[in-house]
Amino acid sequence: MPQIRKKTSKRGTTHQRQKLKHKVSQGRKKAKKEARKEKAAGKTHKKSQKDPGIPNNFPYKDQILAEVAESRRQAAEEKQRRKDEKRATLAGVDVKDVENSQKKIMDVDIDENQNDGQGFDGIMSIRPAPPAPLKKKPAEPSKLEPVIPVTAGPHSLREVLQKADVVLHVLDARDPIAGLSEALFKEATGKDIILLVNKIDTIPRESLALWLSHLRLTYNTLPFRVAEAFLPVKPNPSPASKKAPVKLDDALGSDAVWEQLSKLKAKKSGEELVVALTGVTNSGKSAVINSLAREDVLPIYNINSAITAKGPYTTTSASELVLESPDKTGVKVRLIDTPGLEYVRAEGVEDQEREMARARDILLRSRGRIDRLKDPLFAVTHIVSRADTQDLMLAYSLPAFSKGDPTSFLAGMARASGLIKKRGILDHAGAARIVLRDWSIGKFARYTMPPGSTTSSTNNEGILAMLKSRKELRKAEDVKLVRLQHGEAEKREVLLDDVWGADEENSEDEVNDEDAGDEEASGDEDGDEDEDDQGSSSESGEGEVVVDEEEEEEEDEDEDEEEVPELLPPPKRKRTVSFAALPAGGKRQRRSGKNSRR
Repeated sequence: MPQIRKKTSKRGTTHQRQKLKHKVSQGRKKAKKEARKEKAAGKTHKKSQKDPGIPNNFPYKDQILAEVAESRRQAAEEKQRRKDEKRATLAGVDVKDVENSQKKIMDVDIDENQNDGQGFDGIMSIRPAPPAPLKKKPAEPSKLEPVIPVTAGPHSLREVLQKADVVLHVLDARDPIAGLSEALFKEATGKDIILLVNKIDTIPRESLALWLSHLRLTYNTLPFRVAEAFLPVKPNPSPASKKAPVKLDDALGSDAVWEQLSKLKAKKSGEELVVALTGVTNSGKSAVINSLAREDVLPIYNINSAITAKGPYTTTSASELVLESPDKTGVKVRLIDTPGLEYVRAEGVEDQEREMARARDILLRSRGRIDRLKDPLFAVTHIVSRADTQDLMLAYSLPAFSKGDPTSFLAGMARASGLIKKRGILDHAGAARIVLRDWSIGKFARYTMPPGSTTSSTNNEGILAMLKSRKELRKAEDVKLVRLQHGEAEKREVLLDDVWGADEENSEDEVNDEDAGDEEASGDEDGDEDEDDQGSSSESGEGEVVVDEEEEEEEDEDEDEEEVPELLPPPKRKRTVSFAALPAGGKRQRRSGKNSRR
């Protein structure tokens, strides 16, 4: 193989120099051609020339400068006048009062400077007018409407059911059958039960019509959508959306609810009809009460609020308030808001079934930042097993993958999102967190169909006409519509005698360690507490610990460093010089060899 000599010169070849010259000439020709075309079309690009100013030897330079200063002063006064008019309109002050006050101030300044013995000296003689104080009109006393009083309710679910005449069970329209509880309805035997299908604006109207027909076979069912003021807000909304006024009285289905309650009140004896609102966490019970009252009386969960960021939900104890029918018939209803249902922990269950129940509870309730789970893969596995494969491919623009295969789905998500670690390893956990974040904020729009063959409901046609169809929801930019398999009605026993609001801090720690159905991901502020409980949660196999992605990457880097030991630099050789003994003649003799000169 011939030896290749290292290139020592940076000088280019003649071919390269000619090539560069040709490119330069072609660029100049192109620029000239474009200039000719623009000139023929009447487009001229004039270079902005800098103002040279007034020469010093010009005889009228001082007068011209004074005129320029005067024009600038007039422009500034006009600008200030517009500002004052705007302030006056906002403060409710008459504009003429502001102008008169400014004229008086200007007259005083002119009188002071009339006999000072000096002429007009350009800019130096102009004094800025002081801002005129705005006279605010006395504010009229605001007539505030009386706020609806909210009192503390019963301490347990059993007491609520004993006190209530009607049980208004709130369901999530995206999977209504998963919010049903057979143990709750068994305990409420003898009570009037009404199913309220909430969040109907998040699903297609075809799905809602079939679900209403299916649920009305067993219980009285009504559709509902809370008022605009109580709808969940998007994370990091724009400032313009915050200033936009919101409505409190535009809830869909509120008239049907009041009509049904009025009918039940006519059958009951007494001054008030006691209605208990039950349902799983995050089904919208407090928002339903606010929509019926048309006032913001109960706190609701807001993902952007600093108050609710510490906890995954807001209702921790029962609350009562009395409302009067809006049709002025004098019907009074006492509504009892309750926390989310809690179930008895199942014993003697296999690990796989327990993990499935845990994933189902976390996704159904969607409490807090579920995308911050330490191990989010089991939750996404449950989603992929229930979701339609084609809908997932269309929602996230993924290549085809086998049905029910979470590994292929997460691999496609990681490639599409650019989540690739060192050595080309795909970040499945990061891709799973993207899906869970879309799930929690509502971007992952899902819907289900009822079991069996049911005909669509013909009632509530007015409400159904206001909802979007499946085709219209698929065209929405901020929504990923995916069809899921319907869930199953809850068969676990309900905790009826547990006291609400007692030792909330201690109970939250116990729930995270013991109750598999009530576990959720906590935020950054609770990270220290989760790390303390990591040992107990890992033993039970049900706790969830939150860690940051940066810590995980650091751990991966540490593992890589441990696997590949660092190479030590080669030891330096000590240069030693040996002097041979000189011969008798005093000169060193040269050795004859290959390297000796001949």
